[in-house]
Amino acid sequence: MSSQPPFSIRSFLRNQEALLVHFNTPMSTKHPTGFPADLEDAKTLCGQRLSFCTIQKNDRGPWQGGHPANANAAGSVGLVVDVNDIGSVVTVDWNDSGSGEAGSAGLPPDEPTCADSIAKRTTSNEWWVQDYTPLGIFVFLPAMVFVKRGGEQGEIDVNLEDILAAYPSDRIFSSLKGTFHEFDRVAGQWYPVTYGQIVPP
Repeated sequence: MSSQPPFSIRSFLRNQEALLVHFNTPMSTKHPTGFPADLEDAKTLCGQRLSFCTIQKNDRGPWQGGHPANANAAGSVGLVVDVNDIGSVVTVDWNDSGSGEAGSAGLPPDEPTCADSIAKRTTSNEWWVQDYTPLGIFVFLPAMVFVKRGGEQGEIDVNLEDILAAYPSDRIFSSLKGTFHEFDRVAGQWYPVTYGQIVPP
């Protein structure tokens, strides 16, 4: 009688073709400047717990039609990461779990709760994640980002050129027409990529 293999979060995400993305959002108010430094700083905060959304290739961003609150993403521009099976994912929830310095109202990441976090979501879900590996930047176009400049703060429009300039050394991903794409900086074009071309085996 064969025993069931242990639940693998990475395998689950791969089977769902779901990327983990930490987005710049209006909730970035605690960051001194917001975009683009907040995501640049997030690359170095792997020991801290941050809020992520799962993003699949048919998902839409806040400014791609419909009310922004009904989008599958918490923001337009975010950091894509890879995780370990053990210790990286702290909690999961199919909606906003209210994660913060005091903790999270999400649930432990077992097979049923991870499945529900995607199957039951109606807008964006929330995974609380630590000890991750940055893979690149994800963008939903058209995009707006949260910034703090001087005494003012709020969301502003940004275009692809702004994002490419903000993260000159990063791979840039998006979802277009139901397929993940990567922007080729040399060719100046988007090309389809598989989940496996974004997240290593």
